[in-house]
Amino acid sequence: MMRAVVRVLLQVTMPLVSILALWYLAILTTGLPAFVIPRPERVLQALIADRGLITHHLVETLKAAAVGYVLANVVGIGLAALLVVLPLARQLVMPAAITLRNVPYVALVTVLSLALGDTLGSKVAIVVLAGFFPVMVNTYRGLLAADPVVLDRMRVLNASALETFLHVRLPYALPHIISAQEITGSGSIIVAIAAEWMISSSGLGYVINRGMQQYRGDQVYAVALLAAVLSFAIYSVVQAIGRRLDWQDALRNPA
Repeated sequence: MMRAVVRVLLQVTMPLVSILALWYLAILTTGLPAFVIPRPERVLQALIADRGLITHHLVETLKAAAVGYVLANVVGIGLAALLVVLPLARQLVMPAAITLRNVPYVALVTVLSLALGDTLGSKVAIVVLAGFFPVMVNTYRGLLAADPVVLDRMRVLNASALETFLHVRLPYALPHIISAQEITGSGSIIVAIAAEWMISSSGLGYVINRGMQQYRGDQVYAVALLAAVLSFAIYSVVQAIGRRLDWQDALRNPA
């Protein structure tokens, strides 16, 4: 038990110590003014002093990130299932998905802001476009990774396509889907903030813009720190859930 506690403490504290060391090193060696690289304690003070403003806009960011994250999974998993059911659809869907993936977000944000305005829908659309591709690709690979022997037995038992999908293909794809969540889940916060930074008058991205205009480097760093902590927390939760749901790893390494 003590070893586990020490290991967890080291996992939490070592990244924090290294970040603080690099932070203070940058302050000491670059000679940049405080509004460019504020001291960590000043950033913490700003996070506490401006907590009302930050909390209000944090809610707006979380709404865009959460809705976009859910829809990204719906679109990604749905397209992956379509590619398995209709292999010919791959020739149509995959090039379009790759094209959307590689279009610069600045262009996408510009088009969506012109079409939808400064709305929740425009920010959600950007999160979906940024997050559906890794979900689709990983889910597709997972669905194809189903054991052929098990699939053959399902055919012998006259199982329907839906039953085969739910009881064989989806369980085999589950570890792949969880891996995609590590990217999409943690990235949804960052993408939502980036979208707000470019087009929105609400959310943490707006707070960053506001802080830059007022030369409030401490406020900008406070929001960036909060975003990093949220992304890391989501990533850690997804990893923990993934370890519990990875039944294949449990079979390979029984307790």
